[in-house]
Amino acid sequence: MAGIGFELRQHLQKESYTDLFRAYLVAGVVGSGPWIISICSMLLINYWGHARANEPEAITQFSATVTHLMASSLVVSGLVQLLFTRYVADRIFQKSAESIVPNLFGVLLLSTAGTGIIGTLVALLLFPEGGYFAFRALLVTGFVLLCDIWVLTVLFSGMKAYRTVVLIFLGGYVVTVVAALSLAGYGAAGYLAGFCLGHALMFFCMLVLVLRQYPSEQFIAFDFLNKRRVFPELALTGCLFNAAIWADKFIFWWNPVTSEPLIGPIRYSVVYDVPIFVAYLSLIPGMAVFFVRIETDFAETYELFYAAVREGETLAELHRLRNGLVEAARAGIYDIFRIQGLAVAVLLLTGSKVLELFRIPPFYLYLFRVDIVAVGFQVVLLGLFTILFYLDYRRLVLYMCGFFLMANVVLSLVSLHFGPRFYGFGFAVAVALTSVLTMGLLSRKLDRLDYETFMR
Repeated sequence: MAGIGFELRQHLQKESYTDLFRAYLVAGVVGSGPWIISICSMLLINYWGHARANEPEAITQFSATVTHLMASSLVVSGLVQLLFTRYVADRIFQKSAESIVPNLFGVLLLSTAGTGIIGTLVALLLFPEGGYFAFRALLVTGFVLLCDIWVLTVLFSGMKAYRTVVLIFLGGYVVTVVAALSLAGYGAAGYLAGFCLGHALMFFCMLVLVLRQYPSEQFIAFDFLNKRRVFPELALTGCLFNAAIWADKFIFWWNPVTSEPLIGPIRYSVVYDVPIFVAYLSLIPGMAVFFVRIETDFAETYELFYAAVREGETLAELHRLRNGLVEAARAGIYDIFRIQGLAVAVLLLTGSKVLELFRIPPFYLYLFRVDIVAVGFQVVLLGLFTILFYLDYRRLVLYMCGFFLMANVVLSLVSLHFGPRFYGFGFAVAVALTSVLTMGLLSRKLDRLDYETFMR
């Protein structure tokens, strides 16, 4: 995250409260802005759609469809997202950025073709026919667009145009809201058409931004599939992590007791869906601290330590830099835990007011509180995984993502068995267990960093 880290350092070096606040504000907007914009946009469409629509069932079908599209696109695109991230990072490190765009087009070609085939088969085999052709066509379009957008976001990690990125998401979702509500008369297909229009705008704006940042004379390449440059564990990690995040939602959707059918295989859980998405708004403080601490303090000491290793510094200097790296890693995780914990405590106390603000019935309060705790641990887990990726412990992250997925599936099924009082605890306990276990493993790796660095 060279671009955002550089910008944040400029604010932090001025050592005033105003610049410190500005640094955290920038980090919060960049870290969670697109996600928050998307959640708020869907809530707006839901609210205004229910207020204006003659057929409230259409807006429910649309909301559930978008949720399923988001979940499935993240899981599927996870197979290439981290893989391509590593390829781009290596090319930037080797100062051969001219190969990035040709390989981006190679990834987009495979992504578009693969997700297009998957989406078409699902639309043809699992969705009803008569009268639903437009809906099925837009479903496939939305799925392909989302997968391609997740791939494109990889390129923004090395760019400094983060304000432009947030503005692209903001503009795209404004178009999504306006177009969806304007086409509401056409039912669920109209809402979905507005969604596709807004995301198509986002996709092409992002593509233009990337082409301007990384010019190249070559059109398309597939070097990212070269066996010497491919890390298969990264493909599995991206898929497993996203699957782990969404596993409990799918379990509640597929259970007939906790959900109801809408259209084709798409189901909606009245009990489970609403509080978890509102709870994700609590990400902002933790993500701000994550960017400020991990992408400035830790990233800077990381660069210094490994530059010293490559350049053959003295043993005393390596020990000094190693201690600074370990201290920065532990301080970053501690600050994320502390600030996100404070946010969780505040929301636990004011949960009823938050639900009232979003016009959500108070009976969701208990599950909302459980989800807030779960989201807090998810931010901590993201910080832990990021540090492990910096230190190149790819297999360890893969194993922990597998554990997270298994724990979430098993514990969510157990929570279903014990009834409504335990809903949400499956995800919360799974992410908490994974965070604690990962924290212990990271601490052990940091204690052995000298040995690991030279002997691996």
